[in-house]
Amino acid sequence: MFAEEEEWNDEADAHNLSKTIVNSQHNDRITAKAAKKEQQTIPSKRQKFELSKAECRKREMLRRLLRDKVQETKASPTEPQPDGVEKDALPPDRSAELRSRMEQRLESARFRYINEVMYTTTSGEAKRMFRQDPQSFGIYHRGFTAQVQRWPANPVDAIISYIKKKHPSLVVADFGCGDCKIARSVKNKVHSFDLAPVCDLVTVCDMANVPLDDCTVDIAVFCLSLMGTNLGDFLAEANRVLVMGGVLKVAEVASRFENVRSFNSTMASLGFKLVSKDAENSHFFSFEFVKSGDCPENTKKAGLELRPCVYKKR
Repeated sequence: MFAEEEEWNDEADAHNLSKTIVNSQHNDRITAKAAKKEQQTIPSKRQKFELSKAECRKREMLRRLLRDKVQETKASPTEPQPDGVEKDALPPDRSAELRSRMEQRLESARFRYINEVMYTTTSGEAKRMFRQDPQSFGIYHRGFTAQVQRWPANPVDAIISYIKKKHPSLVVADFGCGDCKIARSVKNKVHSFDLAPVCDLVTVCDMANVPLDDCTVDIAVFCLSLMGTNLGDFLAEANRVLVMGGVLKVAEVASRFENVRSFNSTMASLGFKLVSKDAENSHFFSFEFVKSGDCPENTKKAGLELRPCVYKKR
């Protein structure tokens, strides 16, 4: 009995062992197939990833080209648009617009600061400021030009009309000439003086000491340029270069005058006789004087003062 049972057990064990070997071989084949399949699928996934990356780069290039095109369009607004495409169809560059607005505000703040400095310091200090920071005069000039565009009229135009009616042989000295509009508008010889140059016609100097000989000018002009705490020195210099009986034209912001009669009396003490005035304009007062005598050496005794013109923050 034990021999038969042992023989049976041996047969059973052999059968199980055989089955185990077969299953093991089958599993090995499945594992090998799976590994082979996995090896085949990996490259395709990698290839798909690489294609997606290339597509991203392509889209980024297109996005940059579109952005550059928008900036070019803004830089040249007069450029004709393609048929069927409206000008407003291009998306605005918000960051560039914001940066532009911030730059404009900063420049406006600098203009107000420079303007205040020019009214509250001497002309020598203002000239030194422009020499140390050449860009500051350009900022001031652009800010001043923007203010002029808001005015109902520019007083320099009335002065130009006055000069055009005079003989072209008369010599003009423009103290604080700015963009030299007078020199560019009349046939007369015009000496254009300012603290810094806007164009080639400007002679850079302190207006309290201009490079002209005595009694060589027929018409002297101060158009919105009586700035600085030493403005009496400017008028004394105008008196020096003017011929006897020469004309002095003055135009200033109306709010700068506390008392017009007191201003005219002070001008008389500096050697200028009032011929006519226009103090009815709401924005500007205009005066015409003639040189009636030499200016005293000490101009500070005259006590000529005007209120500073300070632009409000908008």
